[in-house]
Amino acid sequence: MEMEAALILWKRSTSLGFRYITVLSDGDCKTFNYLCEKKVYRPDIVIKKEECINHVSKRLGTALRSAVKDCRAQGISLGGKAHGSLKEATIKKLTTYYQKAILRNKGDVNAMKTAIYATLLHSISTDAEPQHSKCPAGENSWCFYQSAIANGENLTIIN
Repeated sequence: MEMEAALILWKRSTSLGFRYITVLSDGDCKTFNYLCEKKVYRPDIVIKKEECINHVSKRLGTALRSAVKDCRAQGISLGGKAHGSLKEATIKKLTTYYQKAILRNKGDVNAMKTAIYATLLHSISTDAEPQHSKCPAGENSWCFYQSAIANGENLTIIN
């Protein structure tokens, strides 16, 4: 039904004097493929597919929760109360960081990869083993460690 509704809307758009050229997707590309297959406009008009960032980060959260559940079924603990475990709060933080890294670096894939990697390293960082080399430097950094360095604060490692 969604595919047919999209086809009606897209075909009707030309009678109103404009064309849709981008499909905002939730990860399911059936509608996109259907519109491309039906060649709604001329064959030389390319339709692009954009992923909804909310759905992308939601899929990451779902995958992490699934990994915790699968490991628990095998007797391996990823979740729990121990330090470094993959708790619900950590999953929420990771998905938020992931979403922000994508939003802040749209259009620059390499910067996006670096930002995503930085959030992962930042999340596993400890006082004994700081992992902030990829975090953005400067006093306005979201990383407390890089911000403290830029502000000349004394960083003491707690053992």
